[in-house]
Amino acid sequence: MGLLIKFSLFLTFLVIPLWASVPSYENLKAAPKGLVKDYYIYRFAKENRASKAQLKKLRTQIYRYQGSIKTLFDKKLGVIKQKVTDCSKYNLSNIHKANATCQNMLLSISFMNSLKPEQRSALAKRLKNTNSKFYNFVQGFSKDDPLGYYIKIGDTTGYFKHYFSAQDKDKFLNTHKLSSLLIVNSINHWQFKTIIQESVIGKKNDEFRRSLLKVNPDKLSGDMAFLFGLNAILFHQEDKAVKFFEVAAMKSKFASNKDNANFWIYLITKNKNLLKEIANSADINIYSLYAREFSSNEKIKIAVPKPATKELLKYDYTDPFTWQRTREKVANMPSSELISYASRFYTQSTLGEYSYIMQKAHNYKIHFFPMPFMEHIGTDDIKRQALILALARQESRFVPSAISTSYALGMMQFMPFLAVDIAAKLGISKFDIDDMFKPQIAYKFANFHLDYLEKYLYNPIFIAYAYNGGIGFTKRMLLRGDLFSRKSEYSKYEPFLSMDLVPYAESRVYAKKVLANYIIYLAVLGKSTKISHFLNNTLIPELSDGFRDKISF
Repeated sequence: MGLLIKFSLFLTFLVIPLWASVPSYENLKAAPKGLVKDYYIYRFAKENRASKAQLKKLRTQIYRYQGSIKTLFDKKLGVIKQKVTDCSKYNLSNIHKANATCQNMLLSISFMNSLKPEQRSALAKRLKNTNSKFYNFVQGFSKDDPLGYYIKIGDTTGYFKHYFSAQDKDKFLNTHKLSSLLIVNSINHWQFKTIIQESVIGKKNDEFRRSLLKVNPDKLSGDMAFLFGLNAILFHQEDKAVKFFEVAAMKSKFASNKDNANFWIYLITKNKNLLKEIANSADINIYSLYAREFSSNEKIKIAVPKPATKELLKYDYTDPFTWQRTREKVANMPSSELISYASRFYTQSTLGEYSYIMQKAHNYKIHFFPMPFMEHIGTDDIKRQALILALARQESRFVPSAISTSYALGMMQFMPFLAVDIAAKLGISKFDIDDMFKPQIAYKFANFHLDYLEKYLYNPIFIAYAYNGGIGFTKRMLLRGDLFSRKSEYSKYEPFLSMDLVPYAESRVYAKKVLANYIIYLAVLGKSTKISHFLNNTLIPELSDGFRDKISF
């Protein structure tokens, strides 16, 4: 792999947390709205020093009222009462004049069952005259089997009203076989997408999933076609799977998703021309890297910026408000100005910001693999260095002051509770969770956490699952027995099938990206390794983890 890497650009070129860094109430009020302000509002409220009046005012300024901040404020101030649409003026006689919200609220299954046949018939006529989407739902109650009627004509309203009222939803899905028309009409329904994903990824609801096999692939979106393809694989319907994956590849918006779908077609058909196409992908992902092992000698073009200037003057890279202002400025900046603006960040301390802006300037067609703050990485071991860099690139793009929607902090994106725990174990006094914005702390904590994870996990893929989703999640997944197994009935597709069936969606994507990063950084650091080595080892417990029973070779 070392010969495949071409550096094409810029190579010359118990502790208790303190809260001292939390802005005052007045400063918080004046701070710009966004995730950074939310994070500090959360900290300010959590200290219990804020008055209710202050909290009420701050709640009106929260940018993203979800997750932990919502839980905290709901506890302190009570749940915000949602505005409920007033439908009290509508009844059987005038419900056809109501808006869709009130019609949906009033036209329940129990309400329809309470009506006499002549009342239902009259109501259906009025709804038909007003082009109400609930016409078929009401009309269905004149049939011997309303649900069967909805399935036959593809009426999503009636079908989902019955689904939501079912006590045992899995039984409902498996009992009532779907028509192709209903499936196609339901594709954009948020709940139906969730049902399909949970059923396919969880390998459950067999009868429901079997009905998906008869759908015309051309009617599906790219992401749905990919799920339908996986479903066909699980039923050993390879010919149908190919057709679904072809649509997924054609309609995918991202090169990585297209490569994923095409790789599945290659696994099924062994068409080496597809492997060459994937190998020449503009994207760097596990599929293009794997394909390169067998079908390409072309060097991978990446950018490894190495500026001589140490830091950007008058720019505090540890201040999350500073990064928020920078990111917002970049978001609204014309493409023609981005490269010039990025050049001011071409320093050792702002490599993350520089790479972020440059990738946007080049429409993400140039892949930047910066290696900032290597003086703080805390280890001489090349594999550990590559793993830390691979994780950081995916976690934060090496922006020291990055904050996620769940308030994970810094380059290595530690959750506050984990950061506090590690600080205690390391014996760091006067620790403040904002210290995670310091690169030397981020790397130090990453090394400590990886030391723990590597006691149980030896493969970077599994380590990535644990870093993102938790070691408990990873252990449960591996001990299921049906994933990453050489004894699987789908062994000829492993580990790729298991990697697409990881139950936690974020971790499923995350580990693939980290592995691709890891391969590149290993090569950059002079320790080239084939990606197939790590992929194959996932199937061998002796080489990949300490949770599963060992299997003799």
